[in-house]
This record gives sequence, structure tokens and C-alpha cells, in this order.
Amino acid sequence: MKKITLLALIGLLSAFLTGAAYAALVLVEESTSAIGHTTVTWDSSFEDLDYKVGDTVTLNVNWCVDAGVATFNGFELRGRGYTPPSRNDPVKGTPPTIMSYSNSSGAGTCGIVTVTFKFTNLHYDAYRGVEIGNAHFRLKLNVDEDGNGTTEKVASFGVNVHVEDPQ
Repeated sequence: MKKITLLALIGLLSAFLTGAAYAALVLVEESTSAIGHTTVTWDSSFEDLDYKVGDTVTLNVNWCVDAGVATFNGFELRGRGYTPPSRNDPVKGTPPTIMSYSNSSGAGTCGIVTVTFKFTNLHYDAYRGVEIGNAHFRLKLNVDEDGNGTTEKVASFGVNVHVEDPQ
């Protein structure tokens, strides 16, 4: 048992020192918006400062309501989708793929959507010496505006992902 534990620790330390440990997407910011009588709070900004071009990003976006209901409607690229749109090396990526979702089922409840996507090209930031990219998405929810438990409106909520590849 001690030998297995020691080997596991050596393996973890080796992976850490060689950079083989995987960085994960980190939630940076939550946002809140009132739609009628319902207030929605959602995960709105993420970052990965050790991303490698072509790696799959798995994004879990949570939302909660204080009253009323907000059910999942969709998840899509917003605006240009990927930025910066540099002339020489514009950031590019794949459309998001919805893997799963679960809805809030009443006042004070939460939901989650899991999507995957990839950056296929990053922009080189010469000033900082890193490749960077941003993805801009729209989380679409059916929202109960008047608090009666029935969804009346489709509302969109911004979700942004920033990545850096330190080379």
C-alpha cells in the first residue's frame, strides 16, 4: 500500500513539474439580471490561462432564479463568436455542442447546461508573448416574467470565455 501511494505521489509530482497537469476552465464572474419579477443569476465569465489550441473546452454554465422559473432554451455563439478578429491571425473556433442540460423547476432553483467547443486558432499577443482568444456565447432561457410559474419570454444572457496559450 505504501509503495503504491509513493508511486502515485511521484507520478503526480512528475506530471506537475513537466507541465503535463491539465489546467481547467475557471469561473471568473457571475452576473445578475432582472426579467420582470424574476431575477436570474448565471455564470458569465470563464478563463483558462494554460490552454492548448485544439483542446476541447468543456463549459458548465449554471443559472439560478430567485422567483418564478427559467428553463433552458438554447446556447449559441454571440456576435462575431470568436475575438480578436485580427487580420493576420484571427481567433477561430467551432460552434458549441450542447452535451446536456437540466432546468430549474421553480422559485429559488437552479439549472445547468454543459457545452463543448474548441479554439482552432489563437491570436498572438506580441506585447505579452502569449496566444490569446475569446469566445462569446448567448445562453437563452425561457423566463417567467410575472412570477406565476409560466414562462412568457425568451431572454439571452452573455457568457464569455478567455483563453491563453503561454507557448
